[in-house]
Amino acid sequence: MVDVDRDGLPEIFVANAGAPNFLYKWDGNRLVDIAPPIIQDAMTSAIGVAAGDFTGNGWPDLYVLNTSAFLGDDTDPDRLLINEGRMAFRDVMADNPSRNLGAGRSVAWLDLYGDGQLGVYVCNYGVPSSLYVRLKNGDVVDLAPELGIDQVTGGRSVICGDFLGSGRMDIFTANENDANRYFRNDGEGKFSEIAEALGLTDGESHARGLVALDFNRDGRIDLAWGNWEGAHRLMRQDDKGRFRDVAGEDFARPSRVRTVIAFDYDNDGWEDIFFNNLGEANRLPGPLLLAEGLGTGATVGDINGDGFLDVFVSHGEPHEQRNALLLNSPNENKWLRVCPLTPSGAPAIGAKVTVVPENDDRPITRIIDGGSGYLCQMEQIAHAGLGKAKGAKLVEVRFTTGQVWRKENVPSGHSIYVNPSDSGFAVNVVKEE
Repeated sequence: MVDVDRDGLPEIFVANAGAPNFLYKWDGNRLVDIAPPIIQDAMTSAIGVAAGDFTGNGWPDLYVLNTSAFLGDDTDPDRLLINEGRMAFRDVMADNPSRNLGAGRSVAWLDLYGDGQLGVYVCNYGVPSSLYVRLKNGDVVDLAPELGIDQVTGGRSVICGDFLGSGRMDIFTANENDANRYFRNDGEGKFSEIAEALGLTDGESHARGLVALDFNRDGRIDLAWGNWEGAHRLMRQDDKGRFRDVAGEDFARPSRVRTVIAFDYDNDGWEDIFFNNLGEANRLPGPLLLAEGLGTGATVGDINGDGFLDVFVSHGEPHEQRNALLLNSPNENKWLRVCPLTPSGAPAIGAKVTVVPENDDRPITRIIDGGSGYLCQMEQIAHAGLGKAKGAKLVEVRFTTGQVWRKENVPSGHSIYVNPSDSGFAVNVVKEE
């Protein structure tokens, strides 16, 4: 989910293999496909996508994974579609000799040096992974070999963010038939692989979906992932920066998992975790079960602007099946949405948002998503359910550039757009009834 046209509500990009991609827009009653031909790209096999402002022009660009092989070298080149506004896009990788031709599995954006300039990390399966950055002259190059993050593994999922509280965006990949990898960023263009020291290797498992969250609201980022027909993990971070699996029996119970999403489904202030499964019931009570669904990807966001998070589930592996848009049913719980922006007006990927409800000292922590789940990306807004609280006594945004924005006594029922240079805040027209 990403606001491609910057009208305040997200669109849904659906990657299709051997068929045109979709770009769905909510028209108030239903989803309408508005994809131009360059996004449809019907001759390739797209399986994943992530959006970020690569050029700094304020419009979200799209990195599309095209994979026609299970592993190793591939024949379908990926696309890096630059958004020039008004639904005009151009592929800057078409003639690039370093373009990704490997079997990509997930992709995520990150601010490599803390200067606001985004790069995009492509997690491949059986061939070296890549990190594409844009040089000052406009050239797009792969820095992964130079930085030592061109791992060759059974790459499945990747997320990027300040998970350890260093102020820098790290890279964590959950892998299949191999140990997971955690690349710590020193902020100067060097990475150290420290997964074993953090307790995150999980080497005998077969990872799929991966998500960062603060499930116990202690202000530290935890990690969760699903293992294909193996025990799922809920990794709690302690005060020394190490992780320990605290998954209960029901949480860990194996399933044929694909995407894993953390979101506050009922706005009670606590994140729920959704396991999107293939050919068996999903994990989260109610209409999201979809017991007969061939779940492949899923994403979450407020598609209709009512302050409650909706879920889109893509089906179709191993054969065609209708996708599902599950609109949430509002309740009496309050909410607040915080939208960190770059100076040019794009979502500030990697920004860390803290919301402290007026009736509770436990923080609600979110990181603006640059790619997560499995082959997917969630909306790039920090959504905080507040339960019965009528507002937040503190909202704090820490940008990847080191800038910090704070505001006290913020009422619920608003979407706040925060630019790092703002001294106040702007509120959109969406309010609680």
